[in-house]
Parts: sequence; C-alpha cells; structure tokens
Amino acid sequence: MIGDIASKKVCGGSEGANTGKLGCLSLFGTPTHLIALSKGFEVLATEDFNFDYLAPLVQKGTMIPLIDSSAFEDVSSEDAYSTNARGIKRLNVKGLPEYKLRFEEGHEFYRELSKMESFKRYDYLIGDAEGNWMLVKKSNGNYQGFTAGHTTPELTKRKVEGGDPEYKTFLVQFLDRLQWDKNYDILHAEDLDLTPQEMPVINGTEIAFSAVPASADTDLIVTVVLASDKSTVVEGLVDTDFEVKVDDVAVVISTVVEAPLGTYTITIPAVTAAQVVTVEQYDLDALANVALSNGVLYRNTLDNSAVVSA
Repeated sequence: MIGDIASKKVCGGSEGANTGKLGCLSLFGTPTHLIALSKGFEVLATEDFNFDYLAPLVQKGTMIPLIDSSAFEDVSSEDAYSTNARGIKRLNVKGLPEYKLRFEEGHEFYRELSKMESFKRYDYLIGDAEGNWMLVKKSNGNYQGFTAGHTTPELTKRKVEGGDPEYKTFLVQFLDRLQWDKNYDILHAEDLDLTPQEMPVINGTEIAFSAVPASADTDLIVTVVLASDKSTVVEGLVDTDFEVKVDDVAVVISTVVEAPLGTYTITIPAVTAAQVVTVEQYDLDALANVALSNGVLYRNTLDNSAVVSA
C-alpha cells in the first residue's frame, strides 16, 4: 500500500550480496553476434530458443540477426564521480555500455546494415564467440533485448594496402544500466540446439522475368539469383515460395517447375494486355514476403513487375 512505502528508503541494496564462489562459474565471452529486436518485443520464457521459434520472427522483421563480426571494441563510457571540498568522492553518473562490432562481409551486407541506422528503434540480444546469449530478465519472468539508444552503421572503411581489409563497424549504445548490472540472464551454448551460424538470416534475391508475358499467357518464366553477387542461382524453390499479383491482387499459382536450375516456370490464370504482373518471394505459413526453403530464408530486393504486352 502507498502508506507502507511513502518516505521509505533503503540504504544501499535492499538485499545482502551473495558473494560465495561454490558451483560452476557462469561466464560470458567476447561479444560477436547481435540480434536486433523490435523495440519492446517480449520473448516468452516458455519458448524454445531454436530455429523453429526464431525463423518466423526473422521472416516478419521482428528479429534481425547480425552474426559473426570479425572484431569487437568496448567503447562504453566510464562512471563519473563528484568530489566535495573535503575530497570525498561520490558516484555522480553511471556510465552507459556502448559496443562496436566490425564486419567484413561485402557491399550487399554493408548496404543492408545502413538501413538499420536509428534511435531507440531496437532492443538487442548479445551473443559471444562461444555461442552464449545474454538477454534481459523482466519482472514478469519473460525476456527482452537490452534497451538501445542510437544504432549507427559507421562509414565503411576502405582497404589499406598492407593493412586492414575493407570493413564496416556497427555501433550501439545501451541505455538501461540496471539491465547490465543486475537484470539479465545468460543462455549457455551447451543448453541450446543451434549455433549462431545456424541462426536464420535473410538472403536477398533478385527475380527477373526471362520474357515479358503476353496477353493470354498462363506461364511466367523468371530467374532467381542472390542479390549479393547477382549470379548465384537460387535452387529448390516451390510454389509456396512465390506470390504472384496481377494488378496488385494475388492470384492462384497452379504449378511451379524449375528447369534449368534457378529458372522457374510459374503457371497462373491467363493474363490480359496492360495488366501489371508482380512476382515476389513469399511464405504462406508466416504470411510474409520472405520464403523459407530448405532451411534458408530469401527475400527479393527489387521491384519484380512486368506489364503484359498485347
């Protein structure tokens, strides 16, 4: 009740500190991976931290994994103190954590990182080189990511002859010191059934029409390649990995045949002249424009439309 807590103040911590050292140590290594979460997203304690749970969240954009940075730098601010006339110091401002991760992954990856520049848009799960993950423990027993302020993909650094390779750094400042000092848990790698490298991540694709569809056509022929190099073909897609819209209305796909590899003939109802046909990646289960095929996620990065010829 309010009457029980009004003007009540504990001196220091409200509990004693358990400083014994029995049992196995719970340790965390060098931060190497991040998972950006939509701000405020809650991870239920009853869920399993595995591919089946994570993949739909990645498909919907709720999670964005950033895996395997090549270097880490802790640029956190220090605690600040005030000193009175008698020389007695007192904690004035607690420093905030700020992490810089370096990636050497090529320009398609760098362009995608740049889309994440923001302020207070994301929370983050943090993974170390051994596959352990840190996450925030909430008062209701569930979990969330560490609250972030600025997310800044910094300027891409060019290769220096005889020196560092080309790379891009990703800088995040975290805002809630209490999360870091007390309100966190660690998921240890030995208790998980996936490694960071098995984390679902989205690969960009480019879908192109091999020929402009003509009036009365029922077959659309498209090629699908990875956006990162624009040459590696994407194999093994099926009808549920595509969505076809005609004048912005989804139509039924009868069949999808792959021949040769990376080239797909998609059969739909007949189209008519001047209609606009669009082909995109899709996943019916997730209701998202990200296809899940053979354990890999794909999303097309360009407008894949064609105007039906007469």
